[in-house]
Amino acid sequence: MEYLEVDGSQGEGGGQILRTAVAFSAIKRTPVRVVKIRAGRDVPGLKRQHLSALKVLAEVFGGDLRGAAEGSQDVAFVPGAPRVDAVSADMGTAASITLVLQAVAPAVALSGSRLRLRLVGGTDVPWSPTFDYFSRVAAAGYRALGIGLEVEASRRGYYPRGGGVVTASIDPCGVVRPIDLATRRPVTSVTVASRCGGLPRSVAQRQADSAAEILRRAGLGAKSEVNAGESDSPGTSLLVSHVTGDALLGSDAIGAKGKPAEEVGREAAEGFLAAERTGGCIDANLADMLLPLLSMAKGGSRVKIPAMTSHLESGLKLAELFTGCGWKAEPSGDGLLVIVTPEGP
Repeated sequence: MEYLEVDGSQGEGGGQILRTAVAFSAIKRTPVRVVKIRAGRDVPGLKRQHLSALKVLAEVFGGDLRGAAEGSQDVAFVPGAPRVDAVSADMGTAASITLVLQAVAPAVALSGSRLRLRLVGGTDVPWSPTFDYFSRVAAAGYRALGIGLEVEASRRGYYPRGGGVVTASIDPCGVVRPIDLATRRPVTSVTVASRCGGLPRSVAQRQADSAAEILRRAGLGAKSEVNAGESDSPGTSLLVSHVTGDALLGSDAIGAKGKPAEEVGREAAEGFLAAERTGGCIDANLADMLLPLLSMAKGGSRVKIPAMTSHLESGLKLAELFTGCGWKAEPSGDGLLVIVTPEGP
């Protein structure tokens, strides 16, 4: 068996390389071997959310998956033809549900498949997008490319016990649509979504008030949504977002033991303002998710982003490896204009 080999230690050497590589493998029907997975991290190798994404893809595509064990730094995946349209997976911990969806949603949709997915784990946990960011900002970005995705969380899951429950409906995408998001209208209003689980509602309210005050001082109107519910472990999250036809911007933050609610709100608000002031049309985290997929669009795309991250650069290099696309980044005001050309340089 001849595999396309990917160095999992490139760039930041995180799980993003693995997720992108296996997604492209499933879409392009190309056997892939990812080595040195998370080699530079304090605890290298596969974590629970990486295993869950791999196992869901293997179940959906009936592929041959080797090396899929916690701590493994060498994984081989040979995708087959799609064979199931419903999967349920309980990750048993607060492993990130949104990171699993990042790998599974494009792989399923762009292979022309349909999937109903139920995941149990962490919805709002460190080092991953919060569920509100994924459902409000990322899902809108996927839909802009033609990927039909609907997600719903019936229960939130926080570190360390998880227990969050998410259902996702992924529909086939026949053609990836190119996008042109090089300019946008000024942002004048945003939404602040603050929530907590296993804590008094006042905690979520304090988060929202803190974020809204910072945004208002910057001249932005802020509409706040405050929610409190039950959860297996106490936790909080907050999202500042602006989703329109010419802008997909979001910034989130999560609470932690000893971290004041006001700090959570400040962190998300200041992150949003930093991205908005560059004139970017999508935020840097969404760029990591979407821009590599534009390598398969029917036409070239232009997207203004706040900055080039190592995640994005690694993702675009992987896209180039799998598809032969071309891409370049040019200075544009305080941000960058990224141009992706599927036909190659």
